[in-house]
Amino acid sequence: MTDQTTQRAADASARVLALMVAANGHIDPREMETLDELDAFALLGVSRTRFVALARDCLQEVGLRLSECSWLRTQDVEYVDHLLEAVTDPQQRLLLCRLAAAAITADGQVCSGERLVYDHVLARWHIDRSMVTEAILQHVERRRERPGS
Repeated sequence: MTDQTTQRAADASARVLALMVAANGHIDPREMETLDELDAFALLGVSRTRFVALARDCLQEVGLRLSECSWLRTQDVEYVDHLLEAVTDPQQRLLLCRLAAAAITADGQVCSGERLVYDHVLARWHIDRSMVTEAILQHVERRRERPGS
């Protein structure tokens, strides 16, 4: 892959996670701290600054609407699906769901916008909660096995 193709793939993944962070109508510092702790930005191949810019874009495009609704409107589904189609690797999709699960629960509650988007992502990508749970447990186990952890 070329550098430009690699960057587009990284941005596509980061946009999906940014959408989930923005789905509550704001960018919560606790969610960002959780993503920092998980080394999410390095895993996705984007800087924290780039991620925040993408989250702000998502916030402006749909985040504020999502935080006020109890369902996904047609235009929101189209927006979300467009972002989701850009991520084709099954392992990357699972990573995004794992990171999103951590981020959207970081403040101790999951708002309706976050739940709507997260549930839609899981359904669209055919990922169930047990797969996400297993990915989280594997991540925790790998961290324990690392020297100095």
